[in-house]
Amino acid sequence: MNHSRPITTLRAAAVISSTIIGVGLLSFPRYMAVAGNSAGPFVALTGILISFFSFWLLASLCRRFPTESLFVFSRRLIGRPLAMFFTMIIWLIFMTLTGLTARQFGDVATSVLFNKTPIEATVFLMLLICQLSARRNIIKFSYIHFFYLPLIIGSVLVTIMISLRNVDVLNLQPVLTAPTASFWKGAREASYLFQSSFVITLLIPFMKAPKQAVRAGAIGIFVSGAVYLLIALACIGLFGAEETKLLVYPTLETARSAAVGEGFLERLDALFIVIWVISVYTTIYTTYYLASYLLQNLLGLRDQRMTSSAVLPFLFVIAMLPENVFETYTWSLALGNVSMFVLLGYSMLLWAVYGLRRSGKRGLS
Repeated sequence: MNHSRPITTLRAAAVISSTIIGVGLLSFPRYMAVAGNSAGPFVALTGILISFFSFWLLASLCRRFPTESLFVFSRRLIGRPLAMFFTMIIWLIFMTLTGLTARQFGDVATSVLFNKTPIEATVFLMLLICQLSARRNIIKFSYIHFFYLPLIIGSVLVTIMISLRNVDVLNLQPVLTAPTASFWKGAREASYLFQSSFVITLLIPFMKAPKQAVRAGAIGIFVSGAVYLLIALACIGLFGAEETKLLVYPTLETARSAAVGEGFLERLDALFIVIWVISVYTTIYTTYYLASYLLQNLLGLRDQRMTSSAVLPFLFVIAMLPENVFETYTWSLALGNVSMFVLLGYSMLLWAVYGLRRSGKRGLS
């Protein structure tokens, strides 16, 4: 057993999966219904495939440098100044993503759970919990995700399976739709939920089998993707596309309508919202950890404990910048566009330089 690489492929997959299942769980079906009407699940499936392609491009490169993180080997490929520039851009992306995700959590929590609690208190408490958690090393980080994932997926799947009994198949027809501009916009928005799979860049140097990084990502993305796909199916199949478009949190309404044994077990929304809070924690924990790690890398520090404390006030300020929930959503979409362009472009740049250097070495030999 390789004790210097204690993260298994399954645990790496669990980190990716629990990171992806998060704040977007409640409103995801509405965006899919807007994009594709009854074909909303097909839009979601397309977004999952897009996100896996982006992940494959990144992970298949990183596994060629199994002892180094992306931010180390990129300096050798494209030079330290350019690599540090891209690292700073990615750090800003995950700083903003963490702040906006915490704000989205605050918006939902104050409207559904804590009506009389100031949103500032809710957001700060979540960020503080993540800050304390982010002081742990990468091994404990992976264990936390591995512990919570069965609870998250199990509870969500039970709720969905109960709701699927009431689905009207006619609400899901036609299943397919022409790939219009709205379709591709929705698929792109769906793929934004999977961008935190970037965490694989931190895990590979600690994996027992770094060559299995793509497999770990495939398991994580498709497991979490199946959850999102089933949620879209249940909501649109239960309420219909037009009704789903009008619901602010259609997933929560689906959980409310679920019942077992003629009312013996009903109003599962209370259980569901608790599980949702846990899933949001694991998502923000990962993006917070990434932001802390990236800053540690930029400053050349030994670990991320100091930087995890340093970024806390800045993340809180970012979370409080949007004036309302609509502005938060607009900013999140804009960030998704930017991060997709940067992460995909950076991966392609590194691949191009890696390919040129490899072909140059072959030519010399």
